[in-house]
Amino acid sequence: MTTLHARQSRWRPSILVLLVLAVAGCSDPGRDTYPVSGLVKFADGTVLRDGSVEFEIIGRQPAVTATGQIRPDGTFTLGTFAADDGALAGKHRVAVIHRYTIGTGAERPGMIPESELHPRYRSFDTSGITLEVEPTENQIIIDVDFAQ
Repeated sequence: MTTLHARQSRWRPSILVLLVLAVAGCSDPGRDTYPVSGLVKFADGTVLRDGSVEFEIIGRQPAVTATGQIRPDGTFTLGTFAADDGALAGKHRVAVIHRYTIGTGAERPGMIPESELHPRYRSFDTSGITLEVEPTENQIIIDVDFAQ
């Protein structure tokens, strides 16, 4: 019995070292995210109170996006691979999508309320917003225009 015990104790440190190396090798530097939070506001200081913000990293295929819901105070926190885990470092195209509450329809039959946000922000291609995410904690203010 002591021979078996001696063999097992020789292998335990080796197995532990292999497990540590395997776990350390599993991190993917292409998936490193950094905290990003911010505020969406109009030029007059009014905040956008509902919707989402989307960041798409430039120059990476397939495209990787980070998304955050805009809270009633105009703030957001981005998540890429999980909620609120941040965004990849680098330049990003930004889209801002405004959602609004539609009532029962009785107050405005057949009509959807107009967005207060200019429609160009709905698309990465037309928003005109490019922002840099740094490999650190990021606080971002996104300035947008009212619909015309």
